[in-house]
Formats: sequence, structure tokens, C-alpha cells
Amino acid sequence: MSMEFLRVIAEQKLPYVVHTPADIDRVRVLRAAELVTAFIPPSGHAPDDRAIRHLAQVESITAKGMLALNKATSAFIEL
Repeated sequence: MSMEFLRVIAEQKLPYVVHTPADIDRVRVLRAAELVTAFIPPSGHAPDDRAIRHLAQVESITAKGMLALNKATSAFIEL
């Protein structure tokens, strides 16, 4: 889930770099939701059609992201 990954990012020293395709996709989702600012290079292929390995770098958690984390934490505590 994206909120769980956002919590993982919040516990890291920023900038935080991710390497796996699944984590890069999670960063894309968080960035699209404006919860983080991140650099994600466009995907591409080498001339011989091999996928080029990329990474993503999370620069910061936005104010909207911090608010979402606080709400998620509050909801968890209330249960």
C-alpha cells in the first residue's frame, strides 16, 4: 500500500533512493498524489532492447504527504 511505503520513506534519511521496479512504481504513485517530490527518470531500453535499470530518488515529503501520514497514524491509534 502507498501509505505504508510513505511511512517507510518518512523513516529514512532524505534524499532516499529506491532501485526495484516495484518501489519505483510506488514512488510514482506517491508523486502523482503529490505526497512526495521525487526524481524518476523516464524508462527506456538499450539499443539491443534490454531494459535500462533505473532508480528513483525521493527528495522530500510534501506538506500534503505529512498531513496524510498524520491522519493515517491518528486513525490507527483510534482503532
